[in-house]
Formats: sequence, C-alpha cells, structure tokens
Amino acid sequence: MRGRELFRLAKPLLVGFGAVLAVLPRAAVGLLLTLSRFAPTQLGIALRWTLVRRLAKRCGDTVAIHDGVYLFRLENAELGANVSVHPMCYLDATGGLVIGNDVSIAHGVSILTTEHDYTQPGFMIRDAPVKPAPVTIGDDVWIGAGARILAGVTIGAHAVVGAGAVVTRDVPARTVVAGVPARPLTVAKAVPLSVATLPAPRVMR
Repeated sequence: MRGRELFRLAKPLLVGFGAVLAVLPRAAVGLLLTLSRFAPTQLGIALRWTLVRRLAKRCGDTVAIHDGVYLFRLENAELGANVSVHPMCYLDATGGLVIGNDVSIAHGVSILTTEHDYTQPGFMIRDAPVKPAPVTIGDDVWIGAGARILAGVTIGAHAVVGAGAVVTRDVPARTVVAGVPARPLTVAKAVPLSVATLPAPRVMR
C-alpha cells in the first residue's frame, strides 16, 4: 500500500492526536519533534507529520519527513501536499521557506534562508549580521541528492535540480539545472499539459 493510501486511512487518528498537541506549548511540541527525529518506519513519518503540522505556518497532507531530517524555525515554513523530505536533509526556514505541492527532496539536501552580511565593517565574518532571504520552491519539483539551495532562491514549477548542485540563482520553471554553481542543462520533459503554453526557460549567465 502506498504512503498516500496509508495516510488517508490514518488521517482521522493523526488529526485527533494533533488536537491534543494543540494544547501544548510550541516549545514542548518542538522538543517532541527533536526527540522523534530518528524514529523509524511509517510510524515515525506519521508522528513527525502531526508535529510539523502543529509547528509550521502551513502543512498539507501526505508530507513525509523521513528520519534524520533537521528542521529549524518551522513557524516561517509553508509546506504543500505530497511533499517528501528524505533522510539527512537540513531545512532552515528562519528567513522564510515555501515548498509547493508534489515536491521531492532527496537525501542530504540543504536549504538555507539566511546568510552572513560579510561586507559589514567592524565585524569578524563569523559575527557579521545575518540577513534573511526567503526560498520558494514551486510545484512538482525534484531536488537531487546532496544539492544545496542558498538563501533568496526561487525554483520554478516542474524544475529538476541535479544531485550535488549548488543553486545560487533563481531556476526558471521546467528547467533542469546541475553543477557548481548550478546552470541550466535542458528543459524538463515530463510536465502536465497545463504548462505547455509557458514561455521557454531563460538561460542563466
């Protein structure tokens, strides 16, 4: 049975558990999320969904947070439906993070939403002020293993980010990018008919 079918069957129970979590302080729920980080199997995924749903600004159905994922400042995060975040990912929503529907984030991906303002005089670089810069990921996006999404980036719908890529600039819709820094390779082919009329992807220089 697929995860979505299991979720549909278990959702009433999970929502009931979520109602119990609603009376707990956010700090307590955040501690539970930390303690459940390495909980295995579908039970661990179900538990983390209820906790993330309580903590995030928005969280859709069938959001699978696998074991070993590090999540920070979820009050600034919006997650769509049918999202999978695979093991050993690092998602920091301090500066604002929006993830659309049907997004797959492979293992070992980092998404950052802040950066140090190292141009400021009078500071050691490590002590420089932190600048927030939100990250937005559109619908139907695949982010390959070990990719790095840096602060301020927008990834358009139906895009693919290759394994190990470092994304420093916006990725147009329907574009496959790879490399360090990430650059366009080709147009993503498997897209719904509803986007067939979108303009051709822009080439990043």
